[in-house]
Amino acid sequence: MSFAHEKLKVYQKGLESFASVQPLLSSWSKTHAFVDHLSRALESILFNLVEATRLRQEPKKLLTLDYALGSTFECAACLDVAVLKGLLDAATSVEEKQRLLEVCKMLIGLRNSWMTPRVAEDGCTYTTAQPKGLESRVFHHETLDMYRVALSFYRWLLSTGPGKHLATGFDRSVDVLATRVVLNIAEGNGRYAELSRQGFLDTANKAVAKLAVSLDMGGRRNVWTQEEIAEAKPLLERIGQMTARKDYG
Repeated sequence: MSFAHEKLKVYQKGLESFASVQPLLSSWSKTHAFVDHLSRALESILFNLVEATRLRQEPKKLLTLDYALGSTFECAACLDVAVLKGLLDAATSVEEKQRLLEVCKMLIGLRNSWMTPRVAEDGCTYTTAQPKGLESRVFHHETLDMYRVALSFYRWLLSTGPGKHLATGFDRSVDVLATRVVLNIAEGNGRYAELSRQGFLDTANKAVAKLAVSLDMGGRRNVWTQEEIAEAKPLLERIGQMTARKDYG
């Protein structure tokens, strides 16, 4: 006896990606916020794929498959954070993201096949920038200005100490918020439903506001100088503007 999901090529590909990242996960400290996110997102790809396969009603099947798809984007963003932190080299990051990209393509192909039965499971395309060396952008969200600015803020955070050393509870809380911004922008870009995408952007926007407060608190605690804060605040303002809801007014 075998389960229906075991016959899917995307399930086997997802397992390959899951297994490939495990040695990396075991080598990283869980004090880094992205580590737990990456572990759960890898599982989410598989669990939600299986659940989508089990469900019979199309709307629920597609929504659950969207969860799996969004998790591939979250995994890719986690790898970007790992590179910024100096925990992963660029070559390995690109290699792992290419595996995730194959899972992403196959999930989209499966989604299309469920909507149009004659479409093959892996017969889809996924538009992104063309690779040019190890610094190529593998996923579409890597081309978004809001994502690039979010990574720029993360670089600033690492250059000033908090987010890299995680020596105090305050450092860890700031790292959690900065990670949340990056991952939610990436995952939101992978959702088909508009409300779902906006939900992730709302989460990122809320984290940006909390980061702005954290900068002010850090300034009072002499974590950062006013000059350093003046460098970071404009980045947060830009991210906040780009992730804000557009239906006000």
